[in-house]
Amino acid sequence: MAICDRKRLCSLFGATLLATFDLGLVCYPSVSKALDWRFSPTLSAGEIFSDNLTLSESNKKSGFVTELSPGVSLLGASSWSSFNLNYRMQGLYNAGGRDAIDINHQLNMNSLYQAVRNTLFLETQSSISQQNISNSFVTTDNISGNGGRSNITTFSVSPYWTPRFGQFASGLAKVGYSNASFESLNGVSVTPQLSSLVSDSDTFTRQARLSSGSYFNRVNWGLNYSSQEQSREIGQSVRFEQYQGDARYYINNKFNVFGQGGFENNDFQSTRNSISNGFFYTFGGQWTPSRWYSLEVGIGNNKHATIHLNPSQNFNSTITYRNKDVGLNIGDSWDANLNYIFKQATIAFNYSQETTTLQQLFAEQGFFRRDASGSLTQALNTQDLVAQGFLIAGPTDPITGRPSLIPGPNFNNSQLVLNPFDLVNDVIIRKRGNLTFSYQTGKSSYSASVFNERRTYEARSGEDMSYGVTGSWQWQFNPRMDLYLRPSWQHTDGELSSNSRYDVSLGVSRGIPINLGRPLLMDTRLEFRHINQISDSDQFGGYVENRATANFNVRF
Repeated sequence: MAICDRKRLCSLFGATLLATFDLGLVCYPSVSKALDWRFSPTLSAGEIFSDNLTLSESNKKSGFVTELSPGVSLLGASSWSSFNLNYRMQGLYNAGGRDAIDINHQLNMNSLYQAVRNTLFLETQSSISQQNISNSFVTTDNISGNGGRSNITTFSVSPYWTPRFGQFASGLAKVGYSNASFESLNGVSVTPQLSSLVSDSDTFTRQARLSSGSYFNRVNWGLNYSSQEQSREIGQSVRFEQYQGDARYYINNKFNVFGQGGFENNDFQSTRNSISNGFFYTFGGQWTPSRWYSLEVGIGNNKHATIHLNPSQNFNSTITYRNKDVGLNIGDSWDANLNYIFKQATIAFNYSQETTTLQQLFAEQGFFRRDASGSLTQALNTQDLVAQGFLIAGPTDPITGRPSLIPGPNFNNSQLVLNPFDLVNDVIIRKRGNLTFSYQTGKSSYSASVFNERRTYEARSGEDMSYGVTGSWQWQFNPRMDLYLRPSWQHTDGELSSNSRYDVSLGVSRGIPINLGRPLLMDTRLEFRHINQISDSDQFGGYVENRATANFNVRF
């Protein structure tokens, strides 16, 4: 790794931490007294053998990669505020077969501080991670491959105010700033056609809301404003802006009528003529004959129909059909969410459509989990993990009371692990469906997930589509020892190429108690992994990699 790149990454990480602590100490000097701090050093070390470090069919190179990764976890908690920082400096020798030392910084930080109880807040978030550059050539981590990843740094800060006006109304006023930056990893340049696809950006958000209070018995009303302006270093800027007002009148406990209207003012580069600004309105009613189901229908230039079906405590579902003439996602669209909980199993299905940008997705990334194979993989939030049937390791979080997620490095391409994006300077329309299943019996846990996602781009032609399936089996045959099997398959049709990817890992993990002044548990893991990517592109090509890994992790 070049010295200048190393210094730049270190200074970037330092600036992020300084900005975070400066905000807390300058704006709120009492924060250090209010929070109960917990400091935990961490250490991970491992030896990896790969028979294809270059991920090439024509120029294979086998060898060992040594990893030594010290880190730190800093948790602050009080009844008012929270602070959670996890940092790891991943040191690798001979990654990609380059016979060099690489340093990768990996950070996940989020904080929430209440300056005035339940009224004035400050929220911050920051991350440093390594991401795939293209869905045409997928690398699973920082161990193998050259030029297949980019180093991505994000930072955001959002103060907001939640005033209450007696029994009449409650409000929200929020402003925010976020930054996303992208750069080549470890001094290795990306392929020419991908070198300028995505650019650094600054995003400013504004949100205001005023909602009716308990004084209004039969009428609920609300006024909303939201704006997001993204300024890019290269390329056209993006603006999403909406004004909206709505009111609902309850005739009785079974019927209510509503009306809503507003104005859309969006601006971004588009070759599809999909921007539809102007005034919108919807009028309709809702029928709730029982607590188990309801039906709502709205007509206007923006139409929708929503059915809630909850026949039991174990099953709940919401399905919405929309037809919009004004705003984002115009035309026909669907949203669906179904969940069924058995005694030992859960089934969940969700489908959604959104218009977003890649910079926005990375700025919103937050938490990571440790999956059955020991890899650290990102998910958006705890609810997503539970809904998808993933096992969450770790103790209970003292703030939320939920199982702790493990913030850390992006080993598996973040939330895009099974459907990677090309890094593009564009506005993206995502349509994704996901079906998940989990089952636990005795000492064994099973989970499976099937997904399909289509992505269209406003400025460039073409469409990407990904679909695949993943599963896992974990057998706890000893109180401190687990055996796991985790296969997955995905297929991606992109603008440049189509590829299929098979990935299966088999491993065993064991917790070993140690005593270094206080009882600790060291997690050890031995894993064998086979990866096969098949591509129809001569430029990207496919590859086969077989890998054996032995490592340990300990939190002091």
